[in-house]
Amino acid sequence: MNIVTFTTAVSVAPPKTWAVSLYTNTLTRRAFLDSKVGVLQLLRPDQSKLVPILGQRSGYEDGYDKKDECKGAGFGWVSHCGGGDESESATCSEGHSKEEEVGLRLKVLPGCASYIKLKVLSYHNAGDHDVALCEILDTATWNDETREVVSCLLDEEGRRPVAAAVIDPTTALYTGQLREEGII
Repeated sequence: MNIVTFTTAVSVAPPKTWAVSLYTNTLTRRAFLDSKVGVLQLLRPDQSKLVPILGQRSGYEDGYDKKDECKGAGFGWVSHCGGGDESESATCSEGHSKEEEVGLRLKVLPGCASYIKLKVLSYHNAGDHDVALCEILDTATWNDETREVVSCLLDEEGRRPVAAAVIDPTTALYTGQLREEGII
């Protein structure tokens, strides 16, 4: 997991497409481009303490484990299909292709404002970053009651639309808060 420097929607018509910027010298970049599947997670304001853990340190550092650090901060990773750290044997959902099933098993932070599962279509060198052009495979929200990531309903075209939740500074982490806290 890493803090993504830049990301933006580039197509709203199906297939919905996003561009994601990945710093070149990270394990996240390597894992994302190798697996071709990843999850963007929109953090909530109470998750600001995770930014230094995920964005200012590298998984390449000896003895540094982002998963352990997040757990120590109260945000132990969970499987995208729900459940705790040990839910790998659980069946995420019926009716998914093998590629989608692997994507559903990605580890995510609990309690994020939203989740967008992406499949890499192509990537391009952009200096100190690579830009991955990605198709949205799924969008989801966090269910506090069941403590799991819940996919949004299918739309009329059989695609999962982006959640229509209210996203503002009270529900999502913005850079203004990070500046106020001296994190960036």
